[in-house]
Amino acid sequence: MKLTKLYIHNYKSFYDTTIELDKMNIVVGENNSGKSNLIDVLEFIDIAMLKDIKMAIISKGGLEKILNYNYNEKKIIIESYSVHKNSLMKTRLTFDENMERVISFFYLNRNNKVIPVYASGYRMNYSLNKKRIRDYFFKGFSKSDLSVLFDKSLPFLTKTYAFNMETIRNKSHRKLDRELTKDGENLGETLFKIKQKSSDNFEIISNSMIGIVNEIEGIDVQEVFGSYIIGFYEKNRYIGIDMVSDGTINLLATVTLLNENNNKILLLAFDEPERFLHLKAVNYLLENFRASEKQILITTHSTEILKYANLDEILFIYRDSDGDTQSIRANKIEGLKDMLKELSYERDLTLDELIADGVIGDFR
Repeated sequence: MKLTKLYIHNYKSFYDTTIELDKMNIVVGENNSGKSNLIDVLEFIDIAMLKDIKMAIISKGGLEKILNYNYNEKKIIIESYSVHKNSLMKTRLTFDENMERVISFFYLNRNNKVIPVYASGYRMNYSLNKKRIRDYFFKGFSKSDLSVLFDKSLPFLTKTYAFNMETIRNKSHRKLDRELTKDGENLGETLFKIKQKSSDNFEIISNSMIGIVNEIEGIDVQEVFGSYIIGFYEKNRYIGIDMVSDGTINLLATVTLLNENNNKILLLAFDEPERFLHLKAVNYLLENFRASEKQILITTHSTEILKYANLDEILFIYRDSDGDTQSIRANKIEGLKDMLKELSYERDLTLDELIADGVIGDFR
């Protein structure tokens, strides 16, 4: 299952915005362009589908906190489009201060024809607190015909990560009995579970650290009286996580996540995963993102990531003349490939330079 498109209307900086997604998505934009808001809306969708829209609104601080303040509209619309083999799914979330509606449409691609086969949804009026659920079947299909699609897509799970090095350094020993948290707080527990359940994956993580971080000769994690202690072998010494660099911690957390066996998660989103990493590690991370079975989305300010990125992986985020966040994939910008060839990747390129040189335009 792959998320192919988002339509976001009136959510934070988005207004009538369409975002096209692929297997690998490197989101590039200036400060305050809306990159973090894209991560935020993915979190919102995940909470809304796992729980409900009301819980998602509460988690974001209330409706007023997520409305686009440039407009007087009170209604938000979020649509996601997903594909899996010969099936497609569209989910539409619509809500304001009084009402929420969720409806999912399922389609099959038969002989190059898109056939609607199933729809389900609910409508809730907050004042009446009544929920109505309706199911529709088309063309004689049954739920059993769609079992594979349902297993893969209900719900479409995304997880977002912005690892906090201080939190990991001071709290990674804690036991939380859950998957890796957004800030990496339970990294020790996650690593220990991988070590116990999948020694091959743990070895991949250890070898990754050995290959990228100078002087690291291996890693280990032990459970001690209900706490999980991460250690590193370095020049025949065993040192704790409090003795290694922020870059080492960030790399360990990211590689751990990529090797965590969680088949329910389909998309992983990282906020600036290149932080504290040197050039060798940045390129290594990109290769691992590409090799992952998961769909990947990362936001970045790094010219080094841009240097190693493929053109079809880059998604530019920008503000239009009305101040709203819009997007365009790099491979859809006319003439960009030739211009980048002329500029080459031998020097750092910033988004400001690309705009100033007329490579990508100002989109206004």
